[in-house]
Amino acid sequence: MNHKVKPTCRKGKNVKIQLIFNPHSGRGKSLKMFPHILKRLRDAGYEVIPHRTMYRFHATEIVKNLNLYETDALVSLGGDGTAFEVLNGIMNNPEKNVPPIALIPVGTGNSFVKDMNIFTVEEGIRALQEGKHKAADVIRFTTDHTPWYFVNNMGFGFVADVSLWSEPYKKLGQTAYAMGVLREMLRLKPIHVTMEIDGQKVEHNANFVYFCNSVWVAGNMKISPNSKFDDGLMEVMVLNAIDRPELFKTFPKVFNGSHIEHPAVKVYQAKHVKVSSDPQKFCNPDGEIFGVTPLEVKILPGMVRYYYLEKPDPSDKDSSR
Repeated sequence: MNHKVKPTCRKGKNVKIQLIFNPHSGRGKSLKMFPHILKRLRDAGYEVIPHRTMYRFHATEIVKNLNLYETDALVSLGGDGTAFEVLNGIMNNPEKNVPPIALIPVGTGNSFVKDMNIFTVEEGIRALQEGKHKAADVIRFTTDHTPWYFVNNMGFGFVADVSLWSEPYKKLGQTAYAMGVLREMLRLKPIHVTMEIDGQKVEHNANFVYFCNSVWVAGNMKISPNSKFDDGLMEVMVLNAIDRPELFKTFPKVFNGSHIEHPAVKVYQAKHVKVSSDPQKFCNPDGEIFGVTPLEVKILPGMVRYYYLEKPDPSDKDSSR
């Protein structure tokens, strides 16, 4: 749907915030931090209305039914999964005025918020208080005739299979993901992928396909170092089939982004993609496990706004992140 993003949110008194709070984020960190964060915001003069999520996609239901005309800012207190649910609530809310979104990172990965130059809870609160926000593209993907939305990344194949296996062990944090990587390497099988990228048909025998709107995934992996969330384009990354030893050697490079230099990696820039795979594969939009191929994926430029912090001037020795 077509939304009109609200102008810059007022500061302090008379600012109405809808705070979406996932108590399970970050292995319980969110639950521990919630009273402190709520007090900080109210002491700063904000009118804060908290909403505690009780089950999966509850945040989507909450935001979908909010009166956005009477909301100055949305706060997502959680991780990438909570932010994903909040976004889908916004995109399915019938009102056209969309307030800016503040991300306060208390999840396991906290990937997309890093693109906002926010790395800690304190920085998330400070970004809201400073009041600067910028437009971000949204990617719509349609699976089984149903549209969903993400702002970070989505893949299928090896990367989604790792997420699928590690999901029950999420309390172990990055350890669970590392275990999933090792397991799926042992089970590695290529998939046949057919894509229509902005009208051009391509085929790959691939280990995975990733649709990228931003740099980070799984917290500290630079899956798409050249992605920009506000350029009206997505990066479609394909890892063509390589054997286990080569994947084992190449995979660690994802932490600094140098994996894209591998000859088996192909990156397309696109606005609209139709994709199918053989066999059919599960997807992992913004780290969540649902959706299956075939998919239709489309960029929606500048659909929402997120609070951010300015990056410090490297020449200023006294500046902090």
